[in-house]
Amino acid sequence: MKVSELKDELLDYWVAKANGAAEVHVIDSHCVINHVRWEPSVDWSQGGPIIEREGINLSHSLEAGSEHCTAYMRSGRNRQKGLSPLIAAMRCYVDSKFGEEVTD
Repeated sequence: MKVSELKDELLDYWVAKANGAAEVHVIDSHCVINHVRWEPSVDWSQGGPIIEREGINLSHSLEAGSEHCTAYMRSGRNRQKGLSPLIAAMRCYVDSKFGEEVTD
């Protein structure tokens, strides 16, 4: 699956994997690590530290279209878009760890 298409619990699952989590589960459409919901693509308290630690840059486009947020690494590589800054940033993070595609 293309990283640019990841969303919701699948995006959160791959962020957990990129973050080194060993026991990650998707239960009732939620990503769970150690019995705790993991939602860095919507929760700034989870996604924010990743953005800061990894040096992910965020920008908003004035272009028409739904995915108007862009995230990219300091190096300028691993650029991803999303509906929100967190979605774009988490896609960028997954891309930086696994490339532009992940296994289903």
